[in-house]
Amino acid sequence: MHCSTPTDGARQWRSEDELHLDLRGLDPPDPLVAVLRMIDSGEADNVVVAHFDREPIFLYPDLDDRGWTHELIASSCGDCTEGVKLRLVRLTP
Repeated sequence: MHCSTPTDGARQWRSEDELHLDLRGLDPPDPLVAVLRMIDSGEADNVVVAHFDREPIFLYPDLDDRGWTHELIASSCGDCTEGVKLRLVRLTP
């Protein structure tokens, strides 16, 4: 797995079919801003998995407005720190 650190402090990497964005440890509203910046800039694939410290309820209306859907997914890493993993999917690629 390849990790990099963008200027906003978030970490990102790619798995087989998804771009992962690790936003844990960032103060609000930085996680929301980072996700919106990524999808507005066109950098995001059709599927992004975002890792948050808590459920980003204020992000959902902005995702809907931009044509993205969201789904909470269970963590599969076993020893991950607590947090929320959210799969974001572009409705119209």
